[in-house]
Amino acid sequence: MSSGGVTSLVLTRMGGRPCAIPCEHVVEIIPRVQLDHVPEAPPEVLGVINLRGRVVPVIDMRARVSQRKSLPVYQHLVIVRAQNKQIGLAVDEVRDVVTVPDEAIEKPGDMAGVRSPGVVRIEDDLVLVLGPEDAYHVAG
Repeated sequence: MSSGGVTSLVLTRMGGRPCAIPCEHVVEIIPRVQLDHVPEAPPEVLGVINLRGRVVPVIDMRARVSQRKSLPVYQHLVIVRAQNKQIGLAVDEVRDVVTVPDEAIEKPGDMAGVRSPGVVRIEDDLVLVLGPEDAYHVAG
């Protein structure tokens, strides 16, 4: 029995790589929608959406977390709250929600340019745990 806390994670795939986002930061998950282009935006900014009257930037971090040369078409947006703003993260798929003990999340530090809160083993996968600050850093 663990003496520490637990973290609930939304399991996704980004660029084919297993990733997770802590549920505490997830506002909602929506299917792929039409984006409005933002002129002169960085390549990671796919565009913006109107989400119930709020303009939400959509970020594609998949190239930063995957070594794939060509990325699959994203299928869902995971809307996260980062520094009092909402940001959409493009994901290939949303797989599940799991709960893991906090001590199961390893803290490897900077990886692939992403300041990840950690990596956790789920079944046979090493899953990169992304925090909302990673998306905010790209969007900000």
